[in-house]
Amino acid sequence: MRVKLRPGTHFAPVQQGVYVTRGGESFVLAGPPVLYTVLDSRLAELTDGTDVDALVAAFGNESARPVLDRVLRALLDRDVLLDLDALTTPAPDPATAARHAETLAYLEAHSPDPYRDFARLRAAKVRVLGGGPAAETAARSLRRHGVTDTTVSADGTGASEAAADWTVLVTDHEHPSDPPALPPPGTRTVTVHAGPRVAVVAEPDDTTDPAALRAAVRRAEAWTADDPEAPAPRPLGAVLAGALAARAVLAGLTGIDPAPRRATVIHGHQLRTARIPLPETPAAAGPAVEDGAPAEAVGRDADAAAATGGPAGAPTEDGELPGAQDLLAAWAPLTARWTGPMRLGRDLDLDQLPFALETVDLLTGPAPVRVAGWGTDRGAAGVAALLAAARRMAGPEGAAGTTEERWLLDGALRQLGTELLLDRPGEPLGWDGLGSTEGRTLLGLLESWFGRTVELAHRRCPVLDWSLVTVTEQDGTVAATEWGDTPAAAARAALTTAVARAQADPEVRALFAERPVGTGTLENCPAATVRSALDRLRTAPATRSRTLRARRLTHDPVAGPLPLHCGPVRLA
Repeated sequence: MRVKLRPGTHFAPVQQGVYVTRGGESFVLAGPPVLYTVLDSRLAELTDGTDVDALVAAFGNESARPVLDRVLRALLDRDVLLDLDALTTPAPDPATAARHAETLAYLEAHSPDPYRDFARLRAAKVRVLGGGPAAETAARSLRRHGVTDTTVSADGTGASEAAADWTVLVTDHEHPSDPPALPPPGTRTVTVHAGPRVAVVAEPDDTTDPAALRAAVRRAEAWTADDPEAPAPRPLGAVLAGALAARAVLAGLTGIDPAPRRATVIHGHQLRTARIPLPETPAAAGPAVEDGAPAEAVGRDADAAAATGGPAGAPTEDGELPGAQDLLAAWAPLTARWTGPMRLGRDLDLDQLPFALETVDLLTGPAPVRVAGWGTDRGAAGVAALLAAARRMAGPEGAAGTTEERWLLDGALRQLGTELLLDRPGEPLGWDGLGSTEGRTLLGLLESWFGRTVELAHRRCPVLDWSLVTVTEQDGTVAATEWGDTPAAAARAALTTAVARAQADPEVRALFAERPVGTGTLENCPAATVRSALDRLRTAPATRSRTLRARRLTHDPVAGPLPLHCGPVRLA
């Protein structure tokens, strides 16, 4: 029985015998203390390949044979040794082995039949299509791994000139070329994007949506925008991408890496890597929307079908909504780095009084779009900002909510509020009309702390019997317009928004001004109040001729299922 020690194996003496570790696994080979000395003294023979006879001869004592045979069989059973007699292909000649020592060490460490897999590499045909440092590095690395038949086509053509086992498709913004021809069916492919700020290496398969893969690349680029620490330096990022693409081909040809296929994002000044799942074509969530596409491209008619399952963060059995931290945890896919369509802002990390502010960058368009939210604490502010980003993601008539009913009412209130501002003059709402100590405290805070004298105007919605209150500063600037199920609730919500805006810096204050009608009170309303408002909306004589139509966005092309309710809503 000829055996060889797998590379990456380490021995250490312990009281019970020898501690053995390899490839992240470890065990103790039981025996006397001298066992470690035996293994350590014969390490050179084990590394080069040996058998029991040679080891016994080296010790010069036939009585060592049973012990050595037991030790070798124990190590062989734990996959620490290669059984050279059981391999299907002999080792390469010494000159070839010396040229490809690194690849052979990798195969000997991981493959059950390393020289067979090396022969596969030698016989494989790989085409590299594209130009630039990524393509050059991929071809050079493949040849170093032993893939002799590696050709490069810098203009992106030639995929079908000759049959190939694998194709590496490279897109480099500094080396543009015609779109490469698609490789023949059955050819495995690795795609490389070497962009200006980030590099992405992916190994798609039949389940990968090509449009979603392109969206994933754009999403990774978007995550580096406005972040000076995120971009990868050129050309080093492209070089690393080419090397990783060659390594992916190596793993695919040998079958050593059976893990689910993922994309690798190369980022940061120190060339860090992050693994992200490859997006698949959604099976039941409707067609995916590519970044920048109109929201109307997907969804469903909310009047034609009931909710199916619902996103994370749904209300509990008693109708109560989860707390802000629970919602943020459930909505984590929205802000997951590299894949999420939204990025929490890093500009408001200090404690803020009297309210917390949070910004979110929406990454689904050609450039990031920033929105803001406020709340009694950072968690509540984060929830409000994510809902604001979801509305922007859904388009001009976008609405969002933690439940389907709140989402629908959110869209209806925003449209009705815009109509109400145009159709009805507001009635002054004075100190006595605020109706609560909290509202009066907020008004006093605006005037005494922030030095802003404001006037409040109240409008009553005849359809819902809800109130819309506007807070206007002396110079005519509208500080806030908010809904409430009572005049006091609407006034409190509007004054709270006005205070949050007053404490913000000019940039964030401008973000609040982009929202003409707010529904900040909606997520705090009891479920029964929300349901009653929707029922009135559907049955009131004033809206009997109008239909509440909504189409919910259920799927992001990169992040997958959306964990909240959002989409365009309108009274048609």
